[in-house]
Amino acid sequence: MTIKVEKRLKNKIPIAVICLALAVIIAVITLSASLGSKQPSLELYDFGKEVAQGIDVSEHNKKIDWQTVKDENEIDFAFIRVGYRGYKTGEICEDKYAVKNMKEAKKAEIPFGVYFYSQATTVEEAQQEAHFVTSIIKRYNPQLPVVIDFEYPTDEDGYHIGRLFEAGLSAQENTEIINAFCEKISKSGYTPGIYASSNAFKYNIDVDELDSSVAIWLADYNSEPDTDIKYNIWQYSKAGEVKGVESKNTDLNYWYKRR
Repeated sequence: MTIKVEKRLKNKIPIAVICLALAVIIAVITLSASLGSKQPSLELYDFGKEVAQGIDVSEHNKKIDWQTVKDENEIDFAFIRVGYRGYKTGEICEDKYAVKNMKEAKKAEIPFGVYFYSQATTVEEAQQEAHFVTSIIKRYNPQLPVVIDFEYPTDEDGYHIGRLFEAGLSAQENTEIINAFCEKISKSGYTPGIYASSNAFKYNIDVDELDSSVAIWLADYNSEPDTDIKYNIWQYSKAGEVKGVESKNTDLNYWYKRR
C-alpha cells in the first residue's frame, strides 16, 4: 500500500513547479505587451479636437508675424527650431530667429514646442545638443515636446551628405544617440520627441527601443504615411502657404490627440 502511494506521488507535478511555470508565462506575456507598446500612443496636449493643425519654422522662414499667423490661419500649434549642428563642421549654432519666434509665439498664445537639427555621431554629442537646447528654452517654457531632428542632408543631386551620414552608424547606434538626447531633455522636465522621415524610422532607427514617453513626429509627403509605426505628429507638407510667414513655403503638420 505504501508503494502505491509513492507511485502516485511521483506521477503528480509538484505545486511549486506549477506556480513557477505560471509565473514564467505571466512574465512573458507582460514583457510582450511592454515591447509592443514601445511605439507611443500618448496624449501629449489637448487642443480640444481630434486633429490639430500646425507649422514648424526656422530662420529659413524669415520674419514671422505670429499674431497674423494666429488670426488669419487655422493654426493650433508650432514647432520652432532653436539651433542646429553643422553637417560639415559639427559646430553648434543658434537659430537666429529662435528667441524672437519663441517670444512672439508665446505672446500670441500659440502653444509651441522646439526642435534641434542634430548631426550628433556620439552619445556625448547628443547630450551636448540637449544641454544647448535646454539652456536656451528655459526662459520660454515650451508647452509641447522638445525634439531631436534626425535626418541626413542631401546635395543638389539628392545624394546624402554630411558628418552623420558619413559616420555610417547602425540603427542601434543611432537609437542610442537619440535616446541620450531624449533622456537629458526628460530629466530637464520637458517631453522629449524625435522627428524623422518614414524611411529613417524604417531603416535608421530602432523604434521599439525608444522610450514610450518619446513623441514621434513623422515626415512623409504622401497622401498617407508609408509606415506602420504609431506617430503623434505628421508633417504632411513642406509647401504650405501661411499668412504672416514671410517665406513662400512653410512646413505643415497634423497633431493627433491619440494615434
